[in-house]
Amino acid sequence: MLRLDLHIHTCFSKDSAAPIASVVQRIQMNGLGPVAITDHDDIQGALDVRRLAPFPVIIGEEIKSTDGDIIGLFLQRRVPSGLTPLETVGQIQDQGGLVLVPHPFCRLRTSVLDHGALMDILPFIDLIEAYNARTVLPGDNQKGLVFAREHALPMVASSDAHSALELGGTYTEVPDSEYDGTAQGLVRAVNAGQTVGKRSNPLWLMAPGYAKLRKVFA
Repeated sequence: MLRLDLHIHTCFSKDSAAPIASVVQRIQMNGLGPVAITDHDDIQGALDVRRLAPFPVIIGEEIKSTDGDIIGLFLQRRVPSGLTPLETVGQIQDQGGLVLVPHPFCRLRTSVLDHGALMDILPFIDLIEAYNARTVLPGDNQKGLVFAREHALPMVASSDAHSALELGGTYTEVPDSEYDGTAQGLVRAVNAGQTVGKRSNPLWLMAPGYAKLRKVFA
């Protein structure tokens, strides 16, 4: 079985201070892989992790659209922020990438995709987070699970790690025979897998704020 984590941040995100080497070490230590590195509006961290890692790395990006965050996977180039959700999805698909909706119903984040926008891009969604380890209110993750089932969307569990210590407790377990390294192979594997979710330590939830402060005063 493979343990996929498709939503990981490095120091290339404005709200993460996780060094590339530490992220690679922790992923390897916890037997994760393939993984997707999905920094905010940047793919350089993903490229750096892939160069260093002994495990498969998917180039991803958490893209800030005009109506909330959308993750692109299997990207060849950075997708610019500030586009509409439909334009963002179009740029992902033009690269042969997958569209992943992160933390779809988290009420404590301002970056959640607007519900109207979520419905607009529904026909183009390839994967959705049914569990996000940094979603504090359990009912919000449950809403994601129910939505995924109602719309027959492949479900993943993601750490949304902003520090290396968060890696390893949340992942999607899939049969290695189903994943062939391609975008469609990933969707097929997720459909044959199961989610494993463990809520992040409350102290780790402070990592983004700490990282922002460090960068401001660096």
